[in-house]
Amino acid sequence: MGLLSNPLHPTSAHDFPVVQYADDTILIMKASQQELFCLKGIQHSFSESTGLKVNHSKSCLIPINIHQEKAEQLAAVFGCQLGSMPFTYLGLPMGTTKPKVEDYAPLISKVERRLSATSYWLSTAGKLTLVDAVLTAMPTYAMCTLKLPATVIKAIDRARKDCLWRKNDGSGKPLIAWSKVTTPKKNGGLGVKNLRIQNQALLIKHLHKFYNKMDVPWVQLVWTAYYGNGAVPHATRLKGSFWWKDVMESIDHFRGIAAPWTGNGSTFLLWQDIWNGQMLQSKFPHLFTYATNTNITLATYLNNQDIQANFQLPLSQVAMEEFHSFNDYIHSQMQNLQGNDVWTYSWGNAIYSSQKLYKKAFTSITPPDPFRWIWRTKLSKK
Repeated sequence: MGLLSNPLHPTSAHDFPVVQYADDTILIMKASQQELFCLKGIQHSFSESTGLKVNHSKSCLIPINIHQEKAEQLAAVFGCQLGSMPFTYLGLPMGTTKPKVEDYAPLISKVERRLSATSYWLSTAGKLTLVDAVLTAMPTYAMCTLKLPATVIKAIDRARKDCLWRKNDGSGKPLIAWSKVTTPKKNGGLGVKNLRIQNQALLIKHLHKFYNKMDVPWVQLVWTAYYGNGAVPHATRLKGSFWWKDVMESIDHFRGIAAPWTGNGSTFLLWQDIWNGQMLQSKFPHLFTYATNTNITLATYLNNQDIQANFQLPLSQVAMEEFHSFNDYIHSQMQNLQGNDVWTYSWGNAIYSSQKLYKKAFTSITPPDPFRWIWRTKLSKK
């Protein structure tokens, strides 16, 4: 009906921007009194047709780049509360700027409240189970989306240490280094999760979705908004929101464990990425030195295969021989150019697993055999 207009750029999203989970809904709208009247009218029509009452006082208007006076007018028009950023949505701080440490205070407080007095009377094995199954699990939801500041991780670790080492009289000192505690059992540790490594492994899941161009709204939005000119993130200047910059900090780690198999060739570099098991920079080193754009993608190259556009002429004899071999290689791969690129991982498939990535961080640690024997024992823990 055209009553509500898309507040985002027309090419950045095809659908109206609505974020909804269960009964928690976010509508992103233009700061227009007319459109707010229309939205209120739509809700009134819904109320009349269903018999359900709409309570606008439970809603909240969050202004973005709007003067306070106008924001108050819009809130009065809709009859709702006026909030500010950051606000909490599904238990996480939401805003246009990076959350501060104090914004994570509810999470830290929640972890500390689980340190009940009854944990004093648990055995060491019981405390270890409590730390691993409860205190470590509590920040996992937040770590799936946000990169926790070092101060927040330190505060949660302080609570985990207190739970594990304190005695009945409130005293107690560490029996082994915390780095040993947060090492997997098969590598000689106690198996408690390292939150920093776990946080990174969970965030890389977003890079998996992004580079495989999964059918997720934010993936399409970021590709269109930031990389619509055929560029790829790891070959351009870091840009975007604080959240995307935090995710992109792990790009080198992601490229170290994943390599693409060609689809349309739009997510990797022609020369400097390993694709289909080959890095063309190493395969054709002389020809590479004549390339006019070393950060070109395979898709961009295929759209314009003119030798003058892609290489500095004249080519040397060795480079020309490599050019012929290069063309033969490209044409041999073109039969696979359909659909999206598929990034496969060092563990042998295209299914991302944060658990497998977490374990890879400790593969260099080889403990003495007795450490592994201890955890294989059938005796109950003390």
